[in-house]
Amino acid sequence: MGRATTAPQIRKRWAGGEIDADPFALPQRVTIPAPDPLPRLFGFIRYADIRNDVVKATDSSPILGPFVWTEPLSAYRGVALRVAHRRASGTMPVILVEMVHGTNEKHSVVLNASFDGSDSAARWRSWARVLRLPLLLEDRGGELQEAERRLGPLRINAPQPHAGANPLSARRPMTFGATGRPRLFQQRLSTGTRPLAY
Repeated sequence: MGRATTAPQIRKRWAGGEIDADPFALPQRVTIPAPDPLPRLFGFIRYADIRNDVVKATDSSPILGPFVWTEPLSAYRGVALRVAHRRASGTMPVILVEMVHGTNEKHSVVLNASFDGSDSAARWRSWARVLRLPLLLEDRGGELQEAERRLGPLRINAPQPHAGANPLSARRPMTFGATGRPRLFQQRLSTGTRPLAY
């Protein structure tokens, strides 16, 4: 049997500043600089408009002009929490919350970029909940894995043991039928009658 080989991880680069779009105030408009050197050479900047059903974006360059594209939310695989770097050496990390496209990686949209990682996990979960997309997490090899087990739209958690009855309390609970009062509301309002003893 041959040995399994893994491709070396390509460090994701980030050339812009911090982004903090609010998932609870849709539609949101974010401005994203091009992460790759060649599009950055042509001055590409992405202006993305995120709505609850569609993403409309314009990749604008002062040299090549604008390129407009639209993608439905169903085309996206999920909302990923990723780590990028501001330098080629791998130092100065930045935490990204990104909508990952299912087939075209170039149409992925960064929703949040944080240099200190504050509130990144909260934004990640909030965006996934608002857009109704799965949570994705990047592992050490750069692969995206689902952060939660799901069965269709339902989230599957590990089974929890039942607490059971309290052993310190041997009394029956005071339910409606064990109070000695009649079940009918009119009989309970009648005066001069004594409730039956149990």
